[in-house]
Amino acid sequence: MTDSADARRPRWLWWLIALLAAIAVIAALVVQNRSADDPPSGSSSASTSQSSATASSTPTIPPSDIAIDPSASRPVETPTPQPPASGAPGPELAPVAPDAEVVTPSGIVISLGKLETLSSDAVAPGEIAGPAIRATVVIDNASTAPLDLEYVVVNAYYGADRTPAGTAMTPGGAPFEGAVEAGASAQGVYLFTIPEQERSDVTITVDYKSGEASAVFQGDLA
Repeated sequence: MTDSADARRPRWLWWLIALLAAIAVIAALVVQNRSADDPPSGSSSASTSQSSATASSTPTIPPSDIAIDPSASRPVETPTPQPPASGAPGPELAPVAPDAEVVTPSGIVISLGKLETLSSDAVAPGEIAGPAIRATVVIDNASTAPLDLEYVVVNAYYGADRTPAGTAMTPGGAPFEGAVEAGASAQGVYLFTIPEQERSDVTITVDYKSGEASAVFQGDLA
């Protein structure tokens, strides 16, 4: 091996060392920039905790039966039509107690199968989470023809001036649908947001058929 080859070898080594050092610096800069772009490890859990705290700020009321004793016999009422109440969308039958069964002039029997107090959830636009009443409405078709349930409308009001209650679908909402044949029965479940301090005078109306007076249930649901 010549002296000139020995002299050139250190120069190649220095170039190699410089190249490796440059690569190491570039790699360090890339790692540093990537770390800066990543959110702090605790931010995700902090956001989750904040969301949970917000969701839990509304007290949850477990479902509890009110106003109706399922083991007691039901009074059967045959109320007559009366002039519509102020703000009512149409003719109504005279009000009956929440635990009564209404026999309508057309042979349809309407009752409130169950009333519960609970907390509703805000899912759809316009819904408000909070204290609510869940009403199970039962329709027995004692007439001789099928009854179309697609047009059944159930509303709730509170107070002497009939302030309209808010509505919700969860938990457990299941409006009427389809039809009920003669001799059969069906039920629908409706949720109404009513302040707890306003439940001493609650009205629930069931508009079951076009041109017929609505069944009206009125009483203390506190």
